[in-house]
Amino acid sequence: MTLPALVQDLCDRFLLLAERELPPGLLTGLYLHGGVVFGEWAPRESDVDFLATLAHRPEPAEVEALRGVHAQMAAHSSIRFDGPHVLAADLACDPRTLPAVPQMLFTGKLEMVASPSRMIVWHELAQAGITVTGPDLSTLQVWTDKQVLRDYTVDNLDTYWRRNAEGLARATPADLPADQREREYLLTHCILASVRLHHLLVTGEMTAKSRAGRWALTHYDERWHRVLAEGLHLRDADGTSGYADQSDLLWDVRDFLAYVVETGTGRPVATIDA
Repeated sequence: MTLPALVQDLCDRFLLLAERELPPGLLTGLYLHGGVVFGEWAPRESDVDFLATLAHRPEPAEVEALRGVHAQMAAHSSIRFDGPHVLAADLACDPRTLPAVPQMLFTGKLEMVASPSRMIVWHELAQAGITVTGPDLSTLQVWTDKQVLRDYTVDNLDTYWRRNAEGLARATPADLPADQREREYLLTHCILASVRLHHLLVTGEMTAKSRAGRWALTHYDERWHRVLAEGLHLRDADGTSGYADQSDLLWDVRDFLAYVVETGTGRPVATIDA
């Protein structure tokens, strides 16, 4: 698979910095997951989700060296390069059992983290991961369990996404970010990231946000097609908006997210009057 130029550039930069800044032999592999492995790359929205393998658990000085590498990565590009640094042998284990490892977070900081979200990483790597360098993923044992993944997905809808849905139920347009890009990202995330989870529950397969949105246009009632089309429009920066009024868009996103959460979990979202 040919990577988008911006993704390839970031991978090349990381490997160059690792060779220059890290102890020899510490980095043993670099693998990609996330939207790019499903053929989706939205330069305005996407980050680069990676997993790096190390020869051993890093000492404090080596963690600092990794932190320096990622600081240089952030200075090189505004595109986030996020992911954990684990052992290749860790991929054969349930990720919930692993100790804290150095992880570059969405916040732009590298921290020692034990994250349940690695459940997604392991399954994406097993289904469609891309080997940038190191042993090919096809030669590595990667732990998966479809029932555990399904249970994790339902729990994600029932916790993180339920909180988001309940927050939107009480929001007004004035509560949205003033910055247009931040506002569009928030609304698109609520539409397409939630749909991606529901897609997994219905089909049993993982996919990217825009692909999930296009699937939803064939799966969901026509009532939701307008807001789904808006999510795709905002993420892909293609076509024109179907909303002249931001209030209408907010209300539709609110109702849609509540519908996805209720459909995926079997429990309704609390309303303003609840």
